[in-house]
Amino acid sequence: MDLFVPTQSEWGVTDIAAQLNLSKSSAHALVTSLVEIGLLEREDNRRVRLGHKLLGYGETVLAGSEIFRSMRDLLDELMHKMGRSVYLAVKEGKSIVYVNRLQGSSAVPASLGSATSTLPPHASAAGKVLLAHQPRRAIRQILDGQGLKRFTKKTLTNEGALENELSIVRRQGYALSNGEFVPELYCVAAPVYDDNNQVVASIGIGATARDFELNQPNLIKEVVRFGRLASRSQGWRSNTDLSSK
Repeated sequence: MDLFVPTQSEWGVTDIAAQLNLSKSSAHALVTSLVEIGLLEREDNRRVRLGHKLLGYGETVLAGSEIFRSMRDLLDELMHKMGRSVYLAVKEGKSIVYVNRLQGSSAVPASLGSATSTLPPHASAAGKVLLAHQPRRAIRQILDGQGLKRFTKKTLTNEGALENELSIVRRQGYALSNGEFVPELYCVAAPVYDDNNQVVASIGIGATARDFELNQPNLIKEVVRFGRLASRSQGWRSNTDLSSK
């Protein structure tokens, strides 16, 4: 199932066999079984894509996710306060995955509200936040697996430039994505810490380029503030909180 990503949402049996190092007959049997139970669906060209049945599983996973339950109200509050699309993302293996997305009233590129469930680590604000707080070895493993694929002319594809960007993210406490994944999609994201001071998620806002240009300072301020509120909901305490005890 990990083969199906936003950049390649459909696969043929021959390609699946090659990717999984299986014989074509074994791959065909596997695909047929997954189609029969609804996890994959066949297109007219005989290629397959993820089935809609997975959406139901996704809702079940979210309902059981502690981090989703504890931050759902905060995410809803941020969306209504700012009137823009907001999201919560986590690192799952080598991928950055949306845990929840809420569509605000303001116009935003459709990709933030689309069925896409994953984000490129190097080309998204949430991805940069989650990358920036990983050990160097973990960053290397993620980048080796994903690569620095170019999505737009603004995508960071140089490792040195990305390392510098991640250093800035750690220092300033938030990350920006200025049309690096989708040309007109601008995002700001902040880290969510747990009670061990580990970053467990990223909370963010998406806007159009024009909206972001006009409102960037306030968008950054509110995302950082809600990141701290979300962190406190996970048991995190800032140095200020600790020194006041």
